[in-house]
Amino acid sequence: MLTTSLDTLLACSVMVVLALSSMVGILTVVNPYLQNQPSGYEKDLNHRLAEYLILDPGDAPDWGSCEDGSLSSFGLAKAGCTAPFELDIDKVTRLNQENAYGLSFRDAFLALGLQDRPFRIRVEPLFDVTLSLVSQRVEDADTVYHFSVQTERSNLPVATNLGCYAVLGDYAANVVSSTSSSGQGTVEVALPNSLDGTALMIAIAEVEPGIVSYDVYAFKHRSSGDPYPQRTFTMLSPLNFTLRAEISYSEEQIVGVKVFTYDYYFNLTMVDEDPGVEYYAIPRLLDPSPMVLVVTGLNESTSFAEWVTYPQVPLDFGSNFTRQQDVMDSFPFQFLVSINSALYACEIALGGT
Repeated sequence: MLTTSLDTLLACSVMVVLALSSMVGILTVVNPYLQNQPSGYEKDLNHRLAEYLILDPGDAPDWGSCEDGSLSSFGLAKAGCTAPFELDIDKVTRLNQENAYGLSFRDAFLALGLQDRPFRIRVEPLFDVTLSLVSQRVEDADTVYHFSVQTERSNLPVATNLGCYAVLGDYAANVVSSTSSSGQGTVEVALPNSLDGTALMIAIAEVEPGIVSYDVYAFKHRSSGDPYPQRTFTMLSPLNFTLRAEISYSEEQIVGVKVFTYDYYFNLTMVDEDPGVEYYAIPRLLDPSPMVLVVTGLNESTSFAEWVTYPQVPLDFGSNFTRQQDVMDSFPFQFLVSINSALYACEIALGGT
């Protein structure tokens, strides 16, 4: 009996030692994360700061549309807005570094006055649209192109209505379609065989008014090779409802400039020009939709088609947070924001102090 009790005591002792060793190992791994867990006060303070960025217009309040104006306080809200989380279309657009009037991170950092704290701003549509060319066939005077359309959010399907447009030179055609509850849809469009060159297929998807997204697909019509990359021939920069088209080559000729929304499309009118740069007026449409601005033209014997959106999103502005410590110390916050009556997802990440 005594031997049995000693064996039992020894076994229990070994189990306790193993359990304590295991706990020590777990604490060794978890302790750095526990030490870096922010307090409730820190979270609240950073959330208020993130809200400030999208609730305050900054100073000057119209800094977004004044590309040469000084910026003493950084904020993205539309000046005089009547609803919270309504952002200024030009302030957001200037965060895109592909825009000729893009705001530098240094200027924004100094105007925000965060000392040495990094920050990052991302703005994107609420869901994704993907166009794919499936097939094409020649029919008499036209070539018919068959596209598939996929709409999803975080890998989950989204049912939408589609406003689609085919653009080639000064020619444009409108097609209405939809995606089902599986997020799948199809679009067919015919382009005249009397034309050739780079064409664009534009799909603007709407779940309900104000919840919209888009995709643009470039392809060759009756000509070989792949389309040239975007920004090869023109640098397109929308701001203050004016499109700046900077021409890359002296032999270029712009054939057409158009704006496309979910419901409408229009030709744009040139309002000014400088050597190598043309300016076009963008209409102030009430359609709650992103605007896809398209410039088509010729460069010697090559046609081109280039585009940009207004507001110029998606965008990713600010610090990279690439180091592990930066990621652990960061405070990311998600917001639903409105830009020109359309809704977008906005993430603001603030670094730790």
